[in-house]
Amino acid sequence: MFGLHKTHKPALIVAGLGNPEKKYLHTRHNAGFLFLSALADRFGCQIKKKQFNSFTGVWHQQGKDILLMKPQTFMNLSGTSIRSAMKKYGLTAHAVIVAHDDMDIAVGRVKFSYDRSSAGHKGIESIIENIGTKAFYRIRIGIGKPDRAYEKTDYVLSEFSEQEMQMLGRLFDKIIDGLRMFINGDRQKAMESVNGIKGG
Repeated sequence: MFGLHKTHKPALIVAGLGNPEKKYLHTRHNAGFLFLSALADRFGCQIKKKQFNSFTGVWHQQGKDILLMKPQTFMNLSGTSIRSAMKKYGLTAHAVIVAHDDMDIAVGRVKFSYDRSSAGHKGIESIIENIGTKAFYRIRIGIGKPDRAYEKTDYVLSEFSEQEMQMLGRLFDKIIDGLRMFINGDRQKAMESVNGIKGG
């Protein structure tokens, strides 16, 4: 069974941020999408149901249903999808985890954070604006900073190298292990575990 039972609501929402067109598939700004795809592949989930202006799926983990979301609104409108899903299922921000790219973190590193400002990330700004709080969880996937020859926009829309993609694959496996710990109830230990990951 891959869907959410009609009488159930998800325990958590895990949303990955990105841009929906194929040309953006392997770009740095799509790190959130790439993470969600890796998670779905590992557990045989399908993220293909269209709702909330997103592709969604359900990850059954440790007796809980986790709603996986890839908003299809483009990055700077991501919050509308998250808000719609929260409203549908009566979930608070405390039940939301958003995976996204972060230029302030090196490639191969990750930070599991809670209740932080957007730091200029347009997708996160949209979510904060739409749900009215920054008190949600974030998996901040490092994409590194551009050198001076790059404009910020050009950099985030550039593709990961093959070596970086391999590093991300290893990193995602470790993040998923931490996420499973989070779902099991030990949130603080899970966040510390993810934050202790070094390299891919």
